[in-house]
Amino acid sequence: MADVLVLDMNYRPSGFTSVRRAMKNIYEKRADVIAVDHDSTKVVRAGRVSADPDAARSFEMGMPRVIRVHNAWVRRKKQSVPMTRRNIYTRDEGECQYCGKELALNNYTLDHVKPRVQGGLSSWTNLVTACQRCNKRKAGQTPEQAGMRLLSKPLEPKVDDPKYNFKLHIKHLRPEWKEWADWLYWNIELEP
Repeated sequence: MADVLVLDMNYRPSGFTSVRRAMKNIYEKRADVIAVDHDSTKVVRAGRVSADPDAARSFEMGMPRVIRVHNAWVRRKKQSVPMTRRNIYTRDEGECQYCGKELALNNYTLDHVKPRVQGGLSSWTNLVTACQRCNKRKAGQTPEQAGMRLLSKPLEPKVDDPKYNFKLHIKHLRPEWKEWADWLYWNIELEP
């Protein structure tokens, strides 16, 4: 489970990792702890690390939740693109999928092609970017019921599609990540 936010050398979010891998990087002095779990009872203790008593080290620290790596951080490619607000915006190339208007990143809405009131779920094939005017006009109807048409069919993108630069994914925001909340808001995975 990826519960540790990884920052690059410039303190910008660059990935997520498991507590175990974060501890390994901290122990090997490849990363620094920036924030620990807000629950002070969650502590990591390590006893004898080596069979050689002269080389053995022990330590105790709070459960790391944010670390900063000292060198480049290489992320493995994911098998699927996470469904986040930013990734849907990227897939739709920042355009309203009904009128084609170019949308600013901070001024667009997500529209359910089959509305939630009619049983539509949040999925790659049911979410599109829309301007506020088109979203209000469509309201709780399908595009056909509202007399509108989609400019392109919403599809789930492929991870290795060179046309896109998809961002990280996370499922839940941790309280220790509040300093990066604005960035994380756009990259949190949407619930179905």
